[in-house]
Amino acid sequence: MNTQIKSMAIIASVVLSTVAFSAPAFSAGFGTAGYADSLHKMAMMRMIDANGDHMVSSDEFNTYYGAIFDELDTDHEGSLDEKEWVGVKGDQKISLATGGYSRQLRTLKMMDAMDTNGDHLVTKDEFVKFHQSLFQSMDKSGDHQLNPQEWLARQTGNK
Repeated sequence: MNTQIKSMAIIASVVLSTVAFSAPAFSAGFGTAGYADSLHKMAMMRMIDANGDHMVSSDEFNTYYGAIFDELDTDHEGSLDEKEWVGVKGDQKISLATGGYSRQLRTLKMMDAMDTNGDHLVTKDEFVKFHQSLFQSMDKSGDHQLNPQEWLARQTGNK
């Protein structure tokens, strides 16, 4: 009985450690786990897949994120400050994205993840480079395009 309890305790600690460290691992490189979860939905893949071929090329990905930046850059100065990033009450949804994705992207935590020089502004270059890195991490085959399996790898556990 005592051995059984010890075994269960060890298993529980391994499971808890796995859960506890999986979200921060994503956060360290690409923002928040909530952001990743909302991005890796088929609705988002369809929005980015401009030609409808069920693949997202790096060009489609970069074009999409350039357009997202342009939509957020309401003063057209080429950088996003906190007000533009978070939006005004009732104006947080990005027209080119799902509501869940918009909410997850427009957090100050995500802004900080993209603000590589720490000046409290995110330039288009910082924004696009962040997303290019994300694309590269998703492109397991290295063919410069994402298929549905690569897109959904986070949900299916096929990382």
